[in-house]
Amino acid sequence: MSAIIFSALFVIVPILSLGIFVLVFALIFSPKLRGKFMSKQIKAANYMLKDVQDDLTEMGAISGRINANTRKRILDQNEDVLKDVEIREANIEKEGIEIKTRAIKDGFKGDTMYCKHCGALIDEDSKFCKKCGKEQ
Repeated sequence: MSAIIFSALFVIVPILSLGIFVLVFALIFSPKLRGKFMSKQIKAANYMLKDVQDDLTEMGAISGRINANTRKRILDQNEDVLKDVEIREANIEKEGIEIKTRAIKDGFKGDTMYCKHCGALIDEDSKFCKKCGKEQ
């Protein structure tokens, strides 16, 4: 009995090995066959995504609520600091605007100009900058 099973294995194993080899070879060189195998996987993934779509939507909504609540808590805990930062930024911006306004006014007077290279205030008739020494 065992001799029959043993001899059957000598026939079945090579046939299965040859079949697997042919299938792998066909998959390597046949885009059509590869496409059929991949289309089944893509369909399965599509079905799984449809099943979890509502769960993903709910998770997104929960994440959004957590984000909003966290931002609110941070703002509530740091309101004074944030107001101070806003005031300081506004003052810095105000100083910058005042400097630009003065520069524009000085430019309209006609007796001064700014160096093309370093931006220093120089006389209008200057050929060289007094700060960087470059020709105008």
